[in-house]
Amino acid sequence: MVILKKCEEYQLDLIKSILKESLGELNFFNDVKEDSRVFIKLNLVGPFPKETGITTHPVILQAVIQLVKEKTNKIIVGDNPATRDMIYTLKKCNLYDVIQEENVELLEGTIFEKITNSNPKIYSTFEVSKQMVDTDVLINLPKLKTHTLAYMTTAQKNFFGLIYGLDKSSWHAKASSPLQFGEAINDLYGAFLEKFKDKQIYHICDGIIGLEGEGPTSGGNPIKANCLLISKDAVALDRVACEVASLDYSKLFINKIANDRKYGNGDINKITIIGNQLSDFDDVKFKAPKDSLSHIGLRLLQLKPIKNLLLEHPKFIKDKCIKCGECVKICPPHALSIKKKEFPNIKSLSCIRCWCCAEVCPQNAIDRTRRPLLGKIFLKTDKKKK
Repeated sequence: MVILKKCEEYQLDLIKSILKESLGELNFFNDVKEDSRVFIKLNLVGPFPKETGITTHPVILQAVIQLVKEKTNKIIVGDNPATRDMIYTLKKCNLYDVIQEENVELLEGTIFEKITNSNPKIYSTFEVSKQMVDTDVLINLPKLKTHTLAYMTTAQKNFFGLIYGLDKSSWHAKASSPLQFGEAINDLYGAFLEKFKDKQIYHICDGIIGLEGEGPTSGGNPIKANCLLISKDAVALDRVACEVASLDYSKLFINKIANDRKYGNGDINKITIIGNQLSDFDDVKFKAPKDSLSHIGLRLLQLKPIKNLLLEHPKFIKDKCIKCGECVKICPPHALSIKKKEFPNIKSLSCIRCWCCAEVCPQNAIDRTRRPLLGKIFLKTDKKKK
């Protein structure tokens, strides 16, 4: 079941009212006990202000904290940003003041615990932030966003934040094609579900202001979808979110893999939607990432030697680049380098096209070269299925 609600503004009392009713439908206030330990998982991908639609909005966080406090005060909040210190990132995202005002505990991300997937495809064991999984209830607060590599990122992919900081980048080096990365994300999610087999998980996705285009960070553009999605099934929530955004589900490969591996319900015809209906959002039209890959293209790119023949690679917009080196820090195959006071340099033959560099760039200074002619021929994108 997915609860879909119209919500057009970040007004605390309004959002609390919507969430209280919705969480009540999901039995939240019976699941959370006085002694329950609750972790609130932010989307804290980088230091971006609230109006950009990139990270968890402070009003959403405050509403959730205040509702949890009706049952328990044992609350921890946090995430694992890719390259920056969490406190710095929280302040830039306008979240730190909420956490201080509500007097809740902050995540100490460098304390780890191993979780295991008993039926993996690529990874079986994961070292994750202990406070995130050593808890009774986890509340996941994703944003509704497009994603250059994953096509769209909402509830399920937000669990990538279980992995500490730059450790995330090694995943892209080992699972270097989109489909391999999709299996790896599902290995992690499956391990998390096994860890939480007897615990409670809630997902609250903020689409009041989402992100379209070259997301999930500064390359995308904010767009009003005027909605909140609430569910206990991340896969079902993401499937409904794809419809709300008028995106092409055939390209949402992480969700399709999750459905096939039975980590949740990705069949729109079998998902009960309550509250508003999809038809209430017919006017919402997200722009997809440019040159997003078809099903055939995704499979073709599992052949590593042909990537340079078929795919575009990052290029730097010198008028925007501030030579901070964040892209170099995160690059999984070390295809990027930088010298003091110079622009980054790329070895295109080493680039795996994970777009981590663009994701962490604070200036939106990383674009794409044109796709090679062979790529335009062999990776021709599908027309959206109605």
